[in-house]
Amino acid sequence: MKSANSVGEQRREAALGLFRSIAFALLVVALPLTLVATNIRFAASEVRVYDYSVREYDTVATTRIPQDELLRANRELVTYFKADHPAPLRIVVSNIDDEQEQLFNARETAHLADVRDLFQALFTVQTLLVALTLGLAVVLLASSPVRQLARALATGAALTLALVGATAVLAFLGFDAAWRQFHFLAFTNDLWELDPDTDHLIQMFPQGFWYDMTLLMGALTTLEALLIGAVSGVHLYLTRWDEEEERPGHRQPAPRPLEPRPRIPPPRPRHLTH
Repeated sequence: MKSANSVGEQRREAALGLFRSIAFALLVVALPLTLVATNIRFAASEVRVYDYSVREYDTVATTRIPQDELLRANRELVTYFKADHPAPLRIVVSNIDDEQEQLFNARETAHLADVRDLFQALFTVQTLLVALTLGLAVVLLASSPVRQLARALATGAALTLALVGATAVLAFLGFDAAWRQFHFLAFTNDLWELDPDTDHLIQMFPQGFWYDMTLLMGALTTLEALLIGAVSGVHLYLTRWDEEEERPGHRQPAPRPLEPRPRIPPPRPRHLTH
């Protein structure tokens, strides 16, 4: 019969194995979410992304507002999105006739408030995801061989690439429908339905801009996943001989006892043999 210590040790080993498996699975899922959320946060907080739309889509012609005024408005918009408790959005610009006007009407301003709330929620989720991913990596590193962490990161990178590929196919087959469906899910009103002939917000950021941003997010996430997967794969390859030691129940062979050296009789002087 097995001793109580042996049974207890087996239970502890089983519980530790389950804990490692849960941490492994969570890290695999958390990695792609963290990468995507981080890239979106970067784009939402980077004014050069907003300026790209102004320059690439000739918003000066559609809005009849000089470029320097639109670039200044972009900086005010980013500040508004990043502020914890901003004042109501009010951006005044001078149009090409040198007349001052409100850049956004009441409907656009209300929609931008919804967008800001969405960004703030995303920023919070992204911070939590980064903390979760780093925490899971530390847990795996502390409770398992380094190869286990590398394997989890490689699997998470592969899952990321699969998700990016699926999103790319969806965007290619029907970006318009997917974009509308996103708005239905993200917002509880129809304020996002704007008129491109009169509303400056959609003139400054047309649908083509959002398609470009989707491609940018996909490219950044793909590069990051490839880098993580490559580093993890190299480590797994270089330490492939250590895989045997990770298997459950693996025991190092007991060292062979040292055999005593044979006793060599002391030499006998020749003159004593006669």
